[in-house]
Amino acid sequence: MANFDADLKKAFQELQVKVITTTQQVKLAETQIAQLTRNVTHAKLTEQELSTLPEETRTYQAVGRMFMLEPINEVRASLKKKIKEGEEKVKTIDLNKGHLQKSVKDQENNIREMLSARQ
Repeated sequence: MANFDADLKKAFQELQVKVITTTQQVKLAETQIAQLTRNVTHAKLTEQELSTLPEETRTYQAVGRMFMLEPINEVRASLKKKIKEGEEKVKTIDLNKGHLQKSVKDQENNIREMLSARQ
């Protein structure tokens, strides 16, 4: 009986560590989604403002710590690409977050089952 209790305690501790780790990964995914969403929103607003400007407007694009003169259509194309990539990353991270949340629930259920089996 004591051996069963030791095995149960060890399995419980392992599941607890997995739950904590997975929960941290979910929080990280939420942080990444929030950051990407801000970046996409910023790019959309910038692209929207640029669309009101005439084609001959001089525009500059940041490259590291300097700015380079770029045609407005290239700047807008770059912003559209940034928006598309950001939205795709958000979808990917959100899908991964869903899997992680399901994993956390499964692990919590396993812990509950172990505790109910103990009693």
